[in-house]
Amino acid sequence: MKGYECMNDCLTPAERGKILSHFHSLLFWVGEFVPELEELEGKEVPLRDVVFQFITEQSPSEATIKGAHELAALLDRKAKALEEDLATKNMGKLRAYEVMHEALGLLRAVDELRDVKAEERHVKAKALMAKVSDERRWLDFVKKINTN
Repeated sequence: MKGYECMNDCLTPAERGKILSHFHSLLFWVGEFVPELEELEGKEVPLRDVVFQFITEQSPSEATIKGAHELAALLDRKAKALEEDLATKNMGKLRAYEVMHEALGLLRAVDELRDVKAEERHVKAKALMAKVSDERRWLDFVKKINTN
């Protein structure tokens, strides 16, 4: 995203600080939407649809989880670049808020891609361990019956 030139109504240092502090707040993503379309590595990607597919897949494979984490890393780098632009480039207030919302939308996508899948894997691991525990109890029960 280029075109930061500011002719009038430029971002003041106080406004810049307020915008940047928003990035570092605990609930930065509240009210932010994952961008509908995003240019990634020279291609326009329907990001909202892609994120939705990743987070709603019922039984994600390791490859799907890896892909989600790779996409999250790519989006995180882009959001950090936008944050850096906000911190260093001279831009108008309106443009600064557009950049902020784009970056926060990307961070929302990163948050969803990283946390949901890791959480699902943890739940699946617990369910698998519970099945193993159940199997062991059944085997012990069968052994007790056979020895009596």
